[in-house]
Amino acid sequence: MIAKGNRIREVQRLVHAYGGRTSRWVKKSSPRFEIAGYQYEIHWYEHPDIGRIELKQKRVNPL
Repeated sequence: MIAKGNRIREVQRLVHAYGGRTSRWVKKSSPRFEIAGYQYEIHWYEHPDIGRIELKQKRVNPL
């Protein structure tokens, strides 16, 4: 988990676009994985009544 509820910068947009209570929205990320020598993570927003939305692949710096 990256952030929950009001700690998510875009939580008001998510509530307006998809519904649900602010306190139940969570921003999550996958473990890092490698493709063609680059490290990536998948980031998404999740609500227990709505599911996962707005998945995006992000390239991250290697540790």
